[in-house]
Amino acid sequence: MNNPTFLSTSSSVAELVASLGREERLVASELPVWCFKKVTDIVEGIEMRLSNMAGGYPFEFAGVNWASSEQLYLCGEFTDEAIQRDFLSVTSGYAAKRFIKAKYKKQVREDFPTFRLQWMLFVVWQKCLGNADFRAKLLSLPEGVILVEETTLDTGGTAQIWGCKNPELIDYRKELTDRIKRWSGANLTKKALDRKINIETNAVRNIGTFVGQNNIGKILMICRRCLIESIEPPIDLALLNSVNIAILGNRLTF
Repeated sequence: MNNPTFLSTSSSVAELVASLGREERLVASELPVWCFKKVTDIVEGIEMRLSNMAGGYPFEFAGVNWASSEQLYLCGEFTDEAIQRDFLSVTSGYAAKRFIKAKYKKQVREDFPTFRLQWMLFVVWQKCLGNADFRAKLLSLPEGVILVEETTLDTGGTAQIWGCKNPELIDYRKELTDRIKRWSGANLTKKALDRKINIETNAVRNIGTFVGQNNIGKILMICRRCLIESIEPPIDLALLNSVNIAILGNRLTF
């Protein structure tokens, strides 16, 4: 086995935190990878609604009701209160990133890369604290699996910071999707066909190598382990205090 040790939902919080920012090479045929991309992905009967884009997990933080963790995360990228209010003007994390951030990408804080991992960990933990359904979702995941955000087709510059790419797997899944459509498409409703494709393509996770830092996967596993152990994540609060993050004009104190 090329991966004699690996980080999973069974790893300690300390091991997972130490791995943040480190590139991983996960040989899919040798490891229990559970990868997710779309909020509709189903793996082993579990809906993998884990991304920051996933709706249905509202939470309150800093006196604001957040429709998604993506919107809170994005607010940390900017100091302008008007831009932050634009993020809050839409009802989904997807819209906030796709349409609002695109307008202001030149105004992202220059120092944001120096604290984005700790800010993301803080944001996801706030969602854990503020939404029982999200806590239940994390706790429903089995011990020993590796959570990986699959970002192969993402074109943004942070695709391999937050997730991992595995082109071989995605090519195989595309071929499998085409076969399912040919063999079953005429006999199923669109809804039933989409579900069949979802389940059968997500059942294939043992092809290729996942390459990337996978920081979202690691952060989710950190938060899950902290929930199990009833402890707080070891977030670098001193760092977050030092970079003067403000939400709607109010400076956060960590």
